[in-house]
Amino acid sequence: MLELSPRQRRYHKTKETILQTAREIIAEKGLDGLSLRELARRIDYSPSGLYEYFNSKEEIITAVCVEGLGLLSNYLNRAPANLPPAERLLEMGLAYLDFAREHPEYFRLIFASLSHEQTQLTEESLNGNSPYHLLLQAVQAVIETGEFSVSEDFNLEDMAFSLWALVHGLAVLEQSHLTKFQQENPTQLYRRALRVFGEGLRNKNFLPDNS
Repeated sequence: MLELSPRQRRYHKTKETILQTAREIIAEKGLDGLSLRELARRIDYSPSGLYEYFNSKEEIITAVCVEGLGLLSNYLNRAPANLPPAERLLEMGLAYLDFAREHPEYFRLIFASLSHEQTQLTEESLNGNSPYHLLLQAVQAVIETGEFSVSEDFNLEDMAFSLWALVHGLAVLEQSHLTKFQQENPTQLYRRALRVFGEGLRNKNFLPDNS
């Protein structure tokens, strides 16, 4: 690996400072509260100088989101690859909950950014590091073992979306500080919920409600 020059190191350090400060502003004021003027003021920089690092505010928001999604993907990849597919999927669900608990600001920022019109996410910007694709692959691996039942009305993406909704809902409820979720170790509850969900997908008589 080539050693960076002092100028390159300063460039990368400043770019990271910009992103860190942007995260702080978004956490305080929301996405609409982020402005280049406020960002420049906090890092003692000129607003025009920010364009040396990013082309627009939208690009900064996207970069923050990509960072968070990359970190989430790293958490999901902690699930050991040598586990049986169904167990690995369960561990990925628990890893998602760990991410939300250990990085609450990133967790909130990611999903605020994803639904915001100023976020310009593309497959290229994610560099193949999409948590959703990791989830799809994990669910597909379980389907290929024959453990999960697929139907015309409930396919791979339906399963992945439903699982994501389950773990995301648990994460949001935990962060809402509801009494039920203020256990010393909620992982046992989450593991049980994921197993119950999995048992439903294993049921060969499972028929989606078409109403």
